[in-house]
Order: sequence, then structure tokens, then C-alpha cells
Amino acid sequence: MDEIRLLVAEDEPVARQAMARLFDLEPDIKIVGEAPNGEVAIDLARRNMPDVVLMDIRMPKLDGIKATATIKSEMPNVAIVILTIYDDDASVFEAIKAGAIGYILKDSPIDNALAAVRAAHKGEGMMHPAVAARVMKEFARVHADRKADMQVFAELTDREREILKLVASAKSNKEIAEELFISEKTVKNHISNILFKLQANDRTEAALYAAKHGLVE
Repeated sequence: MDEIRLLVAEDEPVARQAMARLFDLEPDIKIVGEAPNGEVAIDLARRNMPDVVLMDIRMPKLDGIKATATIKSEMPNVAIVILTIYDDDASVFEAIKAGAIGYILKDSPIDNALAAVRAAHKGEGMMHPAVAARVMKEFARVHADRKADMQVFAELTDREREILKLVASAKSNKEIAEELFISEKTVKNHISNILFKLQANDRTEAALYAAKHGLVE
């Protein structure tokens, strides 16, 4: 049985010590550090190289989400499980973006936290059912938005896409006309069509929209 090196980051001393003791009773888990805030969590992770970090979100000096992002950027093989009383959408999505692989609520049974740590060690994610449902809903929404965006861009002609890229590069109508060997009037007509299709108010909004959705770098 592989030993799991676990770091516990929790600002409440009693809760942190209780969790550490409970986890340390497990034959396959070894506590390699206890951190009262995000800064200490990062320092202990650097020095002790845990396999898994059990990370609270709300902590002094540096919160768990920022600590998660730092640890994942420096030590990508370290798995991080968020353990918190907060199940609001903002916290959930920020934690996932930062690199957390699991998200467990503090009022969950200890067996759930143990299962989440063991799953994380295997590279598997585990989330509270209510959290998982909202994550799936958000992913579905993002996918639908991207699909709609691609449909909008599909309506642009090749020439319009070409001009939009140049607009996004801060080229003037005159510069675009010279580069494409067309008249400024033709450029203006194309830009009018682009604004209409994207439902943008002006060329700046169209350029930002295109950049946001990946049409231009």
C-alpha cells in the first residue's frame, strides 16, 4: 500500500489538529505538515513535498485559492483537495481554476474526506454531490456559450475574419486597405457587416469580442 504524504492547511487550531490526528490514524496516510495559513502551506509544501494537500479556503495572510495556485504552479504533481464550509459558486470555480482536484464540505463525514484524499492521490477528483452538480451545469453553460460564439463567427466571411483580425491588431481603415489592396470604402463596408453580425456597437467592442473568444491571439 502506497503511503500518502498529507499536508493539512486550516486556520482553526482545534480543527486542524483534530483532522491531522484522525488522518494520521490511517495506516496509509502520513501527516507531513500542518499550516495555519496559505503562506505556511506553500512553505511546508516546498520543504516537505506532500502528495496531497487538504486546503481550507478562508485563511489569514494568504487564502487557500491563491495558495493552491502557487503550489500547483511550482509543484504540479501535488494534488489539492479543498475542505471548506463555503459551497458558493465563486469559491468552487475559483478553486477548480486554481488547480484543485477535489472539493469537500467541512460538514461531510470524515470518511468522505478520507476518500477524497485517497482519490486525489490516484489523480482522481471527488466532490460533494451538490458541488459536482453545479460544476457540471457551469461546464454545460460554457460549452453552450462557446458553441453559440462559433456559430456567430461562422457567419463571417473569410475576408471579414481577415479584417477583424487586423482591426483587433489596432490597424486603421487606411492601413487595412493598404495591406489588403482594397479601398477604404470597402473596408468600411466590411466593418459595418462585421459589427452587424457580432451585434457590436463599435470596432473596439468587436475586437475585444473576437479576442475574448479566441478568434485572434
